[in-house]
Amino acid sequence: MSPVKQRPVADREMEAYAAAHSTPPSDALAAVARSTEAWSDRSEMMIDGSEARFLALLVAVSDARRILEIGTFTGYSAIAMAEALPDDGHITTLELDAAHAARAAENIAAAGQAGKVAILEGPALVSLASLEGPFDLVFIDADKSGYPAYYEAVVPLLPPGGIIVADNVLRNGRALDTAPDSAEIAGIREFNDKVVADPRVEAVMLTIRDGVTLIRRH
Repeated sequence: MSPVKQRPVADREMEAYAAAHSTPPSDALAAVARSTEAWSDRSEMMIDGSEARFLALLVAVSDARRILEIGTFTGYSAIAMAEALPDDGHITTLELDAAHAARAAENIAAAGQAGKVAILEGPALVSLASLEGPFDLVFIDADKSGYPAYYEAVVPLLPPGGIIVADNVLRNGRALDTAPDSAEIAGIREFNDKVVADPRVEAVMLTIRDGVTLIRRH
């Protein structure tokens, strides 16, 4: 099998410069990042500090109160958003993997955010079918092959003006491949095409880290 083609999304020196000129993550988030890197060999699934700050600012400027997250991992992004929520805000985060969910619960509690975050364990589409909107903001960062189905499930849960944030939409540049070599790349391409053609929303794709799309429901 030929090696997987990779395309750098951003110049690494520019990424480092941008990170150095952004407000750093909180001490609680820094602790979660360190523990995740020590605990998991998949720590790259965690968003970085700059994207955590980006999410937190979106929560703050959108005045979100009710947030839905698909893909908890070890709780880093949930904590970042919870820190930006007012006291009456709440996050529902969905996680398939039991070990990830347990680790996330520990990290969220240690960060002092357990009162704002509820973890639902199990297949995301099953959990989504049991939820009622509206959610002010939805963050999608789970299995990439599932993105199209997750998108269709969450758009009806948004009020007018509600926001979806989708991570990894460039997938190391492989989203540009016209002949996807995996279900995850095919899923990302289908998701990207679906969003831009959807008259219910407006969207902008940004080259933050591995690509982030902001979607606003009309």
